[in-house]
Amino acid sequence: MRIFFPLLILIATGCNGSVEEKTIDFKTNLLEIKLLETIPVNPRYTQLIASDSGEYLLLLNDFKDKFQFLELPSGGIAHEITIQREGENGISGFNAGTVTGWDSLWVTNRPPSLVLTNFSGEVLKKVTIIDDQTPLTVIRSDFDRRMHQYGNKIFGSQPLFMDHHGMNKDAIQKQRLVFSLDVNTGDVEWYDVFYREDYWDNGKKPSGYSWTEKDGKLYIAPWHDHEIQVFDLASGTVTNRKEVKSNHVNKPDYVNEILPMEKALANSFSSDRYKSLLYDKYRNVFYRFFLPSFDPEILEEEYNHLDLEFSRPYSGVMVLDSELNIIGEHIFDKFQVYSLNNHFVGEKGLYISANNPFNPEYNEDMLRYLIFTPELREE
Repeated sequence: MRIFFPLLILIATGCNGSVEEKTIDFKTNLLEIKLLETIPVNPRYTQLIASDSGEYLLLLNDFKDKFQFLELPSGGIAHEITIQREGENGISGFNAGTVTGWDSLWVTNRPPSLVLTNFSGEVLKKVTIIDDQTPLTVIRSDFDRRMHQYGNKIFGSQPLFMDHHGMNKDAIQKQRLVFSLDVNTGDVEWYDVFYREDYWDNGKKPSGYSWTEKDGKLYIAPWHDHEIQVFDLASGTVTNRKEVKSNHVNKPDYVNEILPMEKALANSFSSDRYKSLLYDKYRNVFYRFFLPSFDPEILEEEYNHLDLEFSRPYSGVMVLDSELNIIGEHIFDKFQVYSLNNHFVGEKGLYISANNPFNPEYNEDMLRYLIFTPELREE
């Protein structure tokens, strides 16, 4: 099945400075990949790998404790990396990982460390990550916050507050968000990158951010704040900070105390937040996902609230130019896409999972991606 239709959206308001009015066409196609074995239809980690021999989707198959390289678009498995939990090559506290080059897979581990394996699953290097300002209990690499290599350094993230409910506001400026590991020397360096000073002025917003890389710079986009910071990998400094507000993100979620699950979910549903930030090198634009608030009582059917948190009914995406100016925004139809994870950028556009479990066309036997392609037209 294929879908193709244009959506015309005028430039959204809310960016800094005047922006020339533009019209953007959002075109979509549906890609369906038949699964040849048991694979999660929404893997918690995906990474598109382009090579001379074709495109491969690296995914984490939690059903089998393996990383798998799927050929696109056939779905055939070209290679597998088994995650070993014990023994000489064991990674007992495995979280997730990033391919940074041929035969190089870096994974995050617990207690906090970075582990380098080859594509045979052999552990080649393991380095403990210590922050002398904040005792760390965990570091994580996720689908929208993968590690990046620049020169001989691997850059990783630490977006989580280590003591959210026990912290005072002043402690925010002690919890650094970015570190690097020098592959040659084993030295770990932390950088002065923080959530901004007024992050908790009106209440304790949760932590969490997404990042993406463009031309030697990391673009850091908090889930609960409009600002995007630009971090220069060469100098190790923040070179720009810009307010990039969606028209649909207006009500933050404040978590001032530990709440019962149902109350916490109700607060989450009634607030707005951002999710992934991705760079599209083929069109020189950024995509910033957002999750608008909704009322579960008016969804026409009764859903388990915890399931709704992971499979939100509504999500949207902002399209930003290379200077982070807003070009346009689009909200997808109810349950049209699954926006928690399982999306990536390819030559054809932004691939977003269409396998929302509440979508009538949800299919456990295939990977289903809505290919979202913006085309800018000057007026």
